[in-house]
Order: sequence, then structure tokens, then C-alpha cells
Amino acid sequence: MKISIIAVLVALTGSAVHAQDVYAGVAFDYAKPHSGDDQTAATLMAGVSYDVGTLSFGAEVDYGASSTFGGDYYTARLRLIGGYDFGGVTALASVGGTRYDTGADAFTGYNFGIGAQIPISDALDVRAEIMRDMMETSFLNNVTTTRIAAIYSF
Repeated sequence: MKISIIAVLVALTGSAVHAQDVYAGVAFDYAKPHSGDDQTAATLMAGVSYDVGTLSFGAEVDYGASSTFGGDYYTARLRLIGGYDFGGVTALASVGGTRYDTGADAFTGYNFGIGAQIPISDALDVRAEIMRDMMETSFLNNVTTTRIAAIYSF
């Protein structure tokens, strides 16, 4: 479904689409739930984006594993992500779905976020984001995640 949306957007913009960027990255996430202990996670991410002038849009998937002792959880997110290029910095906004898996239980919800991405070289970018996972369960409340990532474009 997400690929269909991207295909329709590409078809509507026609020759205005300048570039397709396929990327992968690694991130360090610091999650602060509204109740419970703070957690950190190591995250792998991959995505595709399309540039239309100064605007970009695309889809991204990520998978994170708890990197603290005693923390047994995994996260998965699928997000639509958009950006606006200010020259040296690209502002980002995202929305999507989230899944937390504790081994015994799994919880789903939605997420949204804002961030910025700065190019270091032609293929390497650094990204900083704040994401909010909205989980509607009594076990896992809403979680605010701060992310620092390195993104490699192919």
C-alpha cells in the first residue's frame, strides 16, 4: 500500500521528480516512556525518498533492539517521511505505525516525529529526530524517543 502511494505521487509529479534516494542507516535511540524505565535501543533503518525541487517524500522502515541490560524489547516502525531542504539542512516530519514486542506481549500504535538531516558527504548524512509513539495500552504508555542516526545513501 505504501509503495502504491509513492508510485501515484511520482506519476502525478512526472518529470518534476529529480532523484530517487535509497538509503540505509544505524541509529541510537533513547526512549522515555510516561511510566516505567527509560530505555536505549540500537536501530537499523532503510528507506527510499524522492526529491521534487526542495521537497522530498518517501517511506522508511526501522527495527530496534534494546541495548540495555535487563531491557527485553524490540521496536518496529513503518513511516511516511517528508522533508524540506533549506540548503545545508533538511527539516523532516514523519507519521506511521509502531510495534513494541516484549517477548511475551506485543503492542501496536502510531507515531509522529520531527527532525533534521545534515549532509556530511555525498553519500553520508547525520540525522537527529524526536519521535512520539502513541500506545494505547495499560502496560505500555506513550513513549518519546530521541534518535541520532547515520544515513548512507546508495
